[in-house]
Amino acid sequence: ALVAWIILWAFTTAPDTLGVVTANTETQLKTKTWVSLGRWHGISITKDIFKLTATSYYHPDYERTWRIDQVPWSEKNTEAFAGLHNQGKRLLLIMDEASAIPDMIWEVAEGALTDADTEILWLVFGNPTRNSGRFRECFAGGAHAEHWKCRQIDSRTVRVTNKSRFDKWIKTYGADSDFVRIR
Repeated sequence: ALVAWIILWAFTTAPDTLGVVTANTETQLKTKTWVSLGRWHGISITKDIFKLTATSYYHPDYERTWRIDQVPWSEKNTEAFAGLHNQGKRLLLIMDEASAIPDMIWEVAEGALTDADTEILWLVFGNPTRNSGRFRECFAGGAHAEHWKCRQIDSRTVRVTNKSRFDKWIKTYGADSDFVRIR
């Protein structure tokens, strides 16, 4: 939901926003991230202004300059993920379930974000499922930590989560287990 809200906010607050959304897998991108965007687009006050397709979200009158696309990545063709530029405007790059996105894709993405005088929003989301890699390096103690503003959310403190399920997991696996800390 948060990824969808950010996309909607980005589009409604800055004309000619360009962006890319990717995820750990193409299935995640299509069946989770994009489905959520569809849900929130469908109830937004801008639903008649912007168009949502299976792979793009854009303004029909400015289809080439005001859009965000879902782009699956490939380790065999990292260059296909390059080339995101929007000189002097807003650029949005979102990585969902980013802990499973290979470092080489992060490197290509970082190299593309070089436009001066551009509002660049590079947002990454995910659970800490790996103890190494670029996603891990975004957090305290990591090589890239100084370049990121991190927010960690403990699901045990979120109002809508199933606390009895968490209690069962803690009892079964232990509070300090990787399972409980990650899931």
